[in-house]
Amino acid sequence: MTEDILISVKGLHTLDNAEDEQEIEVFSAGKYYFKNGKHYILYEEQTEDSGDIVKNRITLKDGCIEVQKKGPVNSKMVFEQDKKNSSWYNTPYGNLMAGTMVTDMRVTEDENLIDIRVSYELEVNYERIADCNIQIKVMAKDSGLFSLR
Repeated sequence: MTEDILISVKGLHTLDNAEDEQEIEVFSAGKYYFKNGKHYILYEEQTEDSGDIVKNRITLKDGCIEVQKKGPVNSKMVFEQDKKNSSWYNTPYGNLMAGTMVTDMRVTEDENLIDIRVSYELEVNYERIADCNIQIKVMAKDSGLFSLR
């Protein structure tokens, strides 16, 4: 994988208290590093409401995925198979305790692509609120793999 990357993050949240689904998708350019047996993926995104920049870091290591956000939203969410993890999710509107229980996690990689798929149960303030699926595709910028289909 090259240092210059394109990243696609697609999330689907199926809420427990309604038959409502929320889907988000973010595309960005970023940087990729592999150091001390860990993959590091760095990228920025803009918030929808204010346009402020959130800096993101995804770290992959031995069956563990960490997603850290810094900016107007601050959080560090950890995803591990069959393990519940909780952490503070700080927003401009207040702080939430976010918990994740991973039900399925798959990471595949080759020289031009890392494909991460995670299914998990989401809790907010110790109350289960949604089943979630996230797919993260990290592509070498010059690989030709990126498309908006």
